[in-house]
Amino acid sequence: MILDNYCIIYENYFTEAEVMKIHACANQVEEIEGRTGFGIDEDEDPNNIEMTYDVRQSSQKWLQHHIFPKDIQDKITMGINTASAEGGWNFAWNHIEDHQYTIYKHKPDRPTGDFYTWHTDAASPSKMQSRYGIRKLSSTIQLSHPEDYEGGHFRWLEPAHMFDNIRKGSYGVDVDPYIQTAPFSAKTIGTLIVFPSFVWHEVTPVSRGVRTSLVSWYHGPTYV
Repeated sequence: MILDNYCIIYENYFTEAEVMKIHACANQVEEIEGRTGFGIDEDEDPNNIEMTYDVRQSSQKWLQHHIFPKDIQDKITMGINTASAEGGWNFAWNHIEDHQYTIYKHKPDRPTGDFYTWHTDAASPSKMQSRYGIRKLSSTIQLSHPEDYEGGHFRWLEPAHMFDNIRKGSYGVDVDPYIQTAPFSAKTIGTLIVFPSFVWHEVTPVSRGVRTSLVSWYHGPTYV
C-alpha cells in the first residue's frame, strides 16, 4: 500500500513522570525472552510464541490492562487516533492488546547486541485474525534517555518507488534508498511513534547500554 505518511512521530509526548509510571508498572512483571509470532488472542499464552534468534534478540514484559495505568492508556489512545487522522490512515479499531515492554541490551558475549530485524506487526488475516480483527495501528514509546545507549535505531521502509526499475527490465531491488531512520530527536524520552501495522520496520542492534520501549497494537476489522 502506498501512503503519504508511513510514520508519525510526536517528540516528548509523555512526560518523564509518566514514563516513570510505565517503568513502575513493568517492575511488577516477570521479564522473559523476546519472541516472534502472532499470539494475539486473549486466550493464547504469549509465552508460547516462537523464539527465533536470527530475527529477534531481546527481552520483554507483558503489561496487562488490569495493572496498566488508565491515564497512560488514554494518552496512548489519543496519540493513536491523532496520528491516524494526521497520517491520513483513518483506520477503524476496536481492541487494544496488552502492552509489550521491550528491553534491548548490549550483549558483549554475543555476535551483536539485542535487535529486531525487518518485520511487520501484521500478517494475512488467516494467520493474524483474532476475535477483534487484525492489527491495524502500532506504536512505540521511548522509555530510555538517548545517552543511556548507542545503536538501537528505529527504522522503517517507504517502498513507494522501490520496484520502478522493473519497468526498465532490471529485477534487482536496492532497499537502502527507501529506509527511513527516526531522527536523533525521536530518541528523547517519552517520544511516541505511530505507524500502520503493515509497515516494515526494525530496531538495529544495541551497541552500548540498554534501550527500553513500550509497544502497543490496536486491532480492527479487516480491510475492505
